[in-house]
Amino acid sequence: MRLLDELSARGFSVIRSGDAAALAPEEAERAPWAFAERLLGERPLLVERQPIKAVPGGRSFAASSMAAPLHTDSQSFAGAPPAVQIMACVRPAERGGGCLLLDGWALLSTIERADPELFHPLFTVYRRIPFVFGDFFGPTVSLRGGALSFTHAPVVPPGDVLAARLARFVEASRREVVELSLDAGDILVVDNRRMLHGRRAFEGGAREFVRLLVWTEAQLPSPPAYRALAAQVAEAASRRLAAAPPATRRRLGLAAASPPAEARRRLGLVLEMLRGVPPGVLAARERIPEPQLYLLRDAALAAAEEALAGDAEGADDGALAEAIARMSRG
Repeated sequence: MRLLDELSARGFSVIRSGDAAALAPEEAERAPWAFAERLLGERPLLVERQPIKAVPGGRSFAASSMAAPLHTDSQSFAGAPPAVQIMACVRPAERGGGCLLLDGWALLSTIERADPELFHPLFTVYRRIPFVFGDFFGPTVSLRGGALSFTHAPVVPPGDVLAARLARFVEASRREVVELSLDAGDILVVDNRRMLHGRRAFEGGAREFVRLLVWTEAQLPSPPAYRALAAQVAEAASRRLAAAPPATRRRLGLAAASPPAEARRRLGLVLEMLRGVPPGVLAARERIPEPQLYLLRDAALAAAEEALAGDAEGADDGALAEAIARMSRG
C-alpha cells in the first residue's frame, strides 16, 4: 500500500484530489471513522475529528490564522498519542497557510551527533510539557502504549532549559522543514508520533481543513536503537515508581501492559455502537449474537460510570510533579 510505504519511509504522504484513490474531504467530516478505515486499510481504535478554520476571536492555532510553531499532537488514548494525523483540505487560504513538517527521527539523529549531552536527557528526563488539551508528563521521547513517540510543545515553558535547547535545534533545522501547499480535495497523512507539524500564517479567512486524529492497533516503524533506549528508561522508571498510584503511573506512561487483544476488540465494538453503527451489522460482521453486543455495551458503560464516580481526573498535577521530582533525585 503506497500510503503506508510513504509513511514508513518519510513520515508523511500527500494524496492529491486527482488521484484515483482520492477521498472527498466532506467524507472526513460526515463519516470520520469510515474515512480513516478506507484510507489506512485498518479499522481505527479511536478517531477524533476537529474542524481547522479561523473564526472571529479565535485564539488557538486551530481557530485562528496565526502561524503555528512546529509541535506534536500528544493527547492520549489507551496510553498513547494518535498514530496518524489526517488533514483533509476543504479550501485553501487565499495567501499563506502552508503546512510545515519536520522529521523527529532525523532531528534526533542530528542532536545525537551534535550534542550528546542533550540527546540522552531527551529520553531520560521526566518533565511537564504543556499543551492546550492538557499537560503531558514524561520524557520528550518515550514509549507510549508500546509505540515510540516524540513530544514537543509549540511554546517553550518558562524555565524549561531542556525544552529551550531542543527548540534551538528545531529552529536550526529550517532547511529540513518540508512545506506543502494543499488545494481543495487534497489530503495530508502524517505519522503523528514521528513528525513535528506546524503552519504558516495566512490571510483570507476561508481556509478550512478537517483534521482527524486516528489511533490504530498497528504501529509505524521507528528507529530500533531509539526504541530500545526508551524501553530501557521506561523499565527503570517503572521500578522506581512501583509504589506510585495507578493513575500517576498511567499519566507517566508506566501503566501495566496493554489489555488483551480480545478486550480491545470488544471496546472497539462498543465504540462503534455508540457512534451509530447498527448492532445487526456488527453482529453479522463479527459472527456473534446481537444480545451479546448489548451486554458488552452495558458492561462498558457501567465500568465507565463507576470510574467517573470516583477520581474522574486521574492523577492530579501535584502527584505527577512529585513523581517527576523523585525521578530527578536519581
